[in-house]
Amino acid sequence: MIRMKTKMNIREDFPALFVLKDGSPIIYADSACMSLKPKPVIQALMDYYTKFTACAGRSPHMFSRETTKRYEEAREKTAKFINAKNSSEVVWTKNTTEALNLGSMILKLDGSETIIATSESHNSNIVKWMFLENAGKIKLKVLEAGETGICSLESLTEAVNECSPGKFLVSLAQVSNVTAGIIDVQTIAKIIHERDGIFQLDAAQSFPHLSIDVQKLDIDLMGVSMHKACGPTGIGFLYGKYHILEKLHPLILGGETVSDVKIPNTIKMLPPPAKFEAGLQNYGGVIAAGAAIDYLESIGMDNIHQHEISLSRVMLDGLKEFGDDLSYLGPAKAEDRAALAAINLKEINPHEVAILLDDMYNIFLRSGYHCTHAFHHQHELDQGTLRPSWYLYNTEEEVRTFIDALKEIMDTLG
Repeated sequence: MIRMKTKMNIREDFPALFVLKDGSPIIYADSACMSLKPKPVIQALMDYYTKFTACAGRSPHMFSRETTKRYEEAREKTAKFINAKNSSEVVWTKNTTEALNLGSMILKLDGSETIIATSESHNSNIVKWMFLENAGKIKLKVLEAGETGICSLESLTEAVNECSPGKFLVSLAQVSNVTAGIIDVQTIAKIIHERDGIFQLDAAQSFPHLSIDVQKLDIDLMGVSMHKACGPTGIGFLYGKYHILEKLHPLILGGETVSDVKIPNTIKMLPPPAKFEAGLQNYGGVIAAGAAIDYLESIGMDNIHQHEISLSRVMLDGLKEFGDDLSYLGPAKAEDRAALAAINLKEINPHEVAILLDDMYNIFLRSGYHCTHAFHHQHELDQGTLRPSWYLYNTEEEVRTFIDALKEIMDTLG
């Protein structure tokens, strides 16, 4: 249960929860794709656009000074939230996808390096590696995730030991967006670092739900999307150990990345994080992301996690009542997984069910491959799956309503 605020008070913070569809309330169960936004985040975005909209770090006037101040304050809040050594280890990006692509620029791309990923990886964490392997730039090893959606430590250790020391990068999701499995980041980091590898973490599905201490976990690089964590769209960040960021090549070059330029061909790059943040930035998004960090801190990540375990327990207990009519991916225990489930409806099309849940019950969720096409095809889930995903503003009653609605629809379609 969430304690620092009552569940009702939390719900009151999210205006979208009170939008009526056909005169009736909605149930929002699509937070793994996009979280709803609380009032403080919306207000922070409005303040930027109505009270001091300007470029950061470029002009001497009051608006620009205020933008610069709040822009860097958001970076400092984020660094503190994940326990980075300093704010220079936080680089603003559009989302996790861009962050992971930027992280790949640590590679030499001369064909001598190996990338290790897992079969349930999001497309953001597998497509890039496939492209690079097809181009002869890297060697790719994809480890089987297994029935729980988590690759075994034994198979990972074996794959790491087959790599040349210091010539490999392991890129894994802390929480899978389809199996909901949670990996043992700290143990995995130790395995990787014993052979001088680089550990890149896809934290898109973990950052909004779990407390992350990058120093304790010993993560080298980490990608995050704020739109899944009560923040605005179009803003995320790459965390990187500073000595790694110093070696990292920028994806984009231009204004704000250099301290000086002279013709012919004299370029002085700024240090991290500036060298990665080319051109006009999403200042409003960054400032609102800082407000999202404040909001999550006001509730407490441990409180959020415990609340989601309760939601998961209700969901999993409800899904058991269907027997063999459906199955779901990932761990069986609520404590071992995130508050989402990719549900295989066997003979029933998940897209049709998602539409009926919307049309008849005002329940909003996602159906499809969830950007994990390879994993779905590997497990012969070619129709895709139905995915409810829950967050801090959901209630156990809403989860039960979803289970009841799913029963009625499947009885009708079956």
